[in-house]
Amino acid sequence: MSGGSPAGESEPGPREPRPEAYPGPLAYAGFGMLNAFCLLGGGALGWLADMAAGTLPLFMLVGLVAGAALGVAFTRSEWRRLRR
Repeated sequence: MSGGSPAGESEPGPREPRPEAYPGPLAYAGFGMLNAFCLLGGGALGWLADMAAGTLPLFMLVGLVAGAALGVAFTRSEWRRLRR
């Protein structure tokens, strides 16, 4: 016999995550709303900055990118908090 487990015992496979370790459907809806508010807020602030400065939609695009980045950052932090 080579090394390994004794006859009749199977090797334990990778652990399956517990179902209660995942957030519920309302948490996922909250992630979506959080990202929507970040995108809309960044776009709106950028649009207001463009109106005040009289520029092309430069600040609106910057606001959308910043809102998307904030949405991803907030979603990651909430996901980590919920997975504990």
